[in-house]
Amino acid sequence: MMKATHQWIDSYVGSGLDAPEVARRLTLAGTEVEKSEPAGTDTCFTLEVTSNRVDCLGVLGLARELAATLGREIALPDVSYAVSTVAASQAASVSIEPGALSACPYYTAQVIRGVKVGPSPAWLRQRLEAIGLKSINNVVDVTNFVLFETGQPLHAFDLAKLADRRIVVRFARDKEAFRPIADRKGRASIALDTQTLVIADGRNAQAVAGVMGGADSEVHAGTTEILLESAYFEPRGNKQTGKRLELDSDSHYRFQRGVDIGGVVFASRRAARLITEVAGGEVLDGVLEAGRVESTPRPVTVTLHEVARVLGVGVTLSPMESMFRGLGLEIAGATPEAVTVAVPSFRRDLVTSRDLVEEVGRIHGLEKIPAPLRMTVAIAKPTRRQRVRAEIRRALMGQGFSEALTDTFVSGQGELGSFGVAGDSPLRLAARNPVNAALPALRRNLMGSLLNALCTNERQGIKGPRLFEVANVFAPSPDGQSTGERGAVGLLAPGFLDAKGAVEALLESLRVKAPLAAVPLSHPAFRAERSARLMLGNRKLGVVAEPSAETLKLAQCDGPCAMAELELDALVDAWVDTPRLEELARFPAAERDLAFVLDASTPWADVEGVVRAACDATLRGVELFDEFRGKAIGAGRKSLAFRLHFRHDDRTLTAEEITGQMNAAIEAVKGKLGGILRG
Repeated sequence: MMKATHQWIDSYVGSGLDAPEVARRLTLAGTEVEKSEPAGTDTCFTLEVTSNRVDCLGVLGLARELAATLGREIALPDVSYAVSTVAASQAASVSIEPGALSACPYYTAQVIRGVKVGPSPAWLRQRLEAIGLKSINNVVDVTNFVLFETGQPLHAFDLAKLADRRIVVRFARDKEAFRPIADRKGRASIALDTQTLVIADGRNAQAVAGVMGGADSEVHAGTTEILLESAYFEPRGNKQTGKRLELDSDSHYRFQRGVDIGGVVFASRRAARLITEVAGGEVLDGVLEAGRVESTPRPVTVTLHEVARVLGVGVTLSPMESMFRGLGLEIAGATPEAVTVAVPSFRRDLVTSRDLVEEVGRIHGLEKIPAPLRMTVAIAKPTRRQRVRAEIRRALMGQGFSEALTDTFVSGQGELGSFGVAGDSPLRLAARNPVNAALPALRRNLMGSLLNALCTNERQGIKGPRLFEVANVFAPSPDGQSTGERGAVGLLAPGFLDAKGAVEALLESLRVKAPLAAVPLSHPAFRAERSARLMLGNRKLGVVAEPSAETLKLAQCDGPCAMAELELDALVDAWVDTPRLEELARFPAAERDLAFVLDASTPWADVEGVVRAACDATLRGVELFDEFRGKAIGAGRKSLAFRLHFRHDDRTLTAEEITGQMNAAIEAVKGKLGGILRG
């Protein structure tokens, strides 16, 4: 954020425009005035400055923006002053240690002696107080004024307090003590590290470079001789230093964004002139310098044709040149069809001709550019897949499940790591550069991810959570050269019947008409006789199973639990989107129960299929309600008890008709499955 006042900005332009109009022009040109508030007889603007416009962190940069919209150029402040016959090099010296040149490529200082530190004049206090700064003294106030005027931070040292009357830019010694001028954390002293760039005298650190000055050499009422610092510090290191030390300042705000290296001396000369005006004294001859500065203007050419092609509106040569001059860009050459400008160092964001087109567009006024094209915007309807996903979430949350969001990457270890509903594969889908070395593989199923979620819940004391997730899982191609992904629905419930019942309830919520069947599944990742493949008609739907003891141990889960994973595509295809009303039955249904002793390996799906095939269309439902195993029926055997529902749409069924259907079912189970009818 940047603060500046209406009168301060316009003092360099002389537009005579009122505050609302200045705010409007700045905002339309791309530097938004977020807030305007009274500041005495002036108006204070709070501006949002984009990261590429560091020049607008100074009032002169904002004045250029305003001047360009008016076709004017700003009047730069006078930086001339008389100098002493004594050379500055006789009073002080500055240097940069070789190891610090990358962090501070350019450092300058001026020496001013004979100053009288005291209160600032009214005009200076008013300028600073209008933007929320407290007046300190005339010397410090000038450095703050020039910081906000030019965007270049400065610092004034009491030269008499600098050991050996010298400045050395270096990295701090380990645990070197530093006393900041101001610290929001209230620390009297900070122990520095060797990554911190400091401005030191002949003995100790006197400032954290570009962040905060030190209390040991600050200007005070008795100061008569000052060393005025103006430098360029590398932005990234400066930002890290402020963050690491938890120090902040207006200077740090600008240095970490990158100040104008070509404006270092200009700002120093501007401050030196003002200090002699408000505090007296004389400037010693010469600017003390260390390091090198290169700020040669870059030539960039833009053609009228490119402006017209990109903006869709033509701009003639004369107003375009006027815009560039207002922005501080020198016209280096021009033809009837093109303009070449010399881009100064304070506009590092201007690199190509397209950047200049953007400058023309925003100064000309984007609101003046016609927009003949119209784009129709319509609300997109959710796809079938999106609607099914939403239905699945609603249905499962309605059953008391909580949605889990798990990591796509897993360890991939164990039998469950290679299991996929569509088929197992020994190939491991490992990332070349995993973010987490403990989780290098893409998951093959959601069941392993939900087991990890169960483990996390158990560690937090939450037992038996009911979780679900709708997400993608991955599978390698048969040749291992590519990876495919598919949508899946994963469930975690306390027990096998809970998980299977949740699947059945989900299918009912989706109005799926195809019958659900469970086929025994044998896999080392799951418990024997507590795992099954699910079929939806003739299509594979998924798996429901309880994890084996080895799987639970590898996942570090206590259990018990059961899991289910369903193919999302199968659910999308089977979903009936529109409920259909069916006429209520006008005739009563008849129910009959049967119980058979069968081989323990006979699945219920086979029994149901045989019964349905043996009966006619009056059989409306077959419902398993009991399974029993024990000594009474013998080892390797089980008893299945189920209920048959009969109904005719046009009349009441007779006892003889029902008996005939029952007999047909009994004979079919006996003959095809070897069942023994229980009395």
